[in-house]
Amino acid sequence: MEITIRCPVHPTEDTERVKKAVETHLGDIPLGIVKHDQILEMTSTDTDRDRLSLVKQAIHEKRILAAVRTRLLKNFNDLEYTTSIHLDKQAAFVGKFRLIDNDDENPPLGSIEIHLLFTSVPLFREFLDWFCPRTKDGKVIS
Repeated sequence: MEITIRCPVHPTEDTERVKKAVETHLGDIPLGIVKHDQILEMTSTDTDRDRLSLVKQAIHEKRILAAVRTRLLKNFNDLEYTTSIHLDKQAAFVGKFRLIDNDDENPPLGSIEIHLLFTSVPLFREFLDWFCPRTKDGKVIS
């Protein structure tokens, strides 16, 4: 599995503040900066799913496993074995965790995108069961 983190940095934003927002949910990760027209983009790539442990912990604490699972399944591209979730960058900056419905929401300053690439559908399913297991009546089921 390959994890790619992307987060835009607009000209009106301070790079250090955006970095802080990303690190709120992903910890101290190496972030590179790429320029696209007037917008910078912070990026990081990893292959260790434990990189997502803080995000996983927040999802479990907020009890939004079903919502995250639904979003990952809805965003899954079964030809490329990819999926993604988007986190609210402004909420992250103030220490809050907020999942964005990327079909309906487009925050003015963008979001923190967590893009996931798998080598097979079974590996994607295994990741889902680790990251956001199925629930029934708010309880994790096997």
